[in-house]
Amino acid sequence: MQVKCLIIDDEPLAVKVVEKYIEEVDDFECVGNCSNGLEAIRFLNEQAVDLIFLDINMPKLSGMEFLETLKNPPQVVITTAYRDYAVESYNYDVVDYLVKPIEFPRFFRMVQKVMNRLSIKPVGPGSAAGETEKIDHLFLKVDKKMVKVFLKDLLYVESLKDYVMVRTTAEDLIVHHNLHSFTDLLPQEDFMRIHRSYTVSLEKIKAINGNQVEIGGKHLPIGRNYQSEVKNRILKG
Repeated sequence: MQVKCLIIDDEPLAVKVVEKYIEEVDDFECVGNCSNGLEAIRFLNEQAVDLIFLDINMPKLSGMEFLETLKNPPQVVITTAYRDYAVESYNYDVVDYLVKPIEFPRFFRMVQKVMNRLSIKPVGPGSAAGETEKIDHLFLKVDKKMVKVFLKDLLYVESLKDYVMVRTTAEDLIVHHNLHSFTDLLPQEDFMRIHRSYTVSLEKIKAINGNQVEIGGKHLPIGRNYQSEVKNRILKG
């Protein structure tokens, strides 16, 4: 899907940065920008959007005051120079909180969260009220396109400094991420870090051989600091 984005910020330079980052993501489209909340209200009365990038400190209406005017808000990402409002912002169910100056790797982590939220299916008849289905896939940016990867196909992730190699049953994908942030995107009950350079799918581990795990035809080391937790989770699972 094409995610229609609106930027609400009174700093022209900040607007340009977010616009530039949006251009780097094939599935995102900037449909407008407003310098304050009143302009944004008028804009939203004319055109629906999927995602708002919202500054907090603005004239006329603050970001939080603006959010309170919306009955059915789209997804919202806070963009601000201040960390102080992070806890308060999540009371509004924002997707993410980006602190300026925003670096692209951090922006891209937000993209993943947005794509995952927008791809969640509605609650079914047999589900508890308000409960959402477990995420079963990720969208990964590979060569300027967003590639859908099902978690059931993911074997392990290997750190390559500022990148990671995502090894699946079908292919290897190189993604601009560090291992720590990528691991945070994965469900903790199904994946775990076993080494400073590896995160693995617990389901795909075929065997443990000393301080190594066998997975996908490879033998990966278990780091010294991870050995006890890894063996407990695998052997007791």
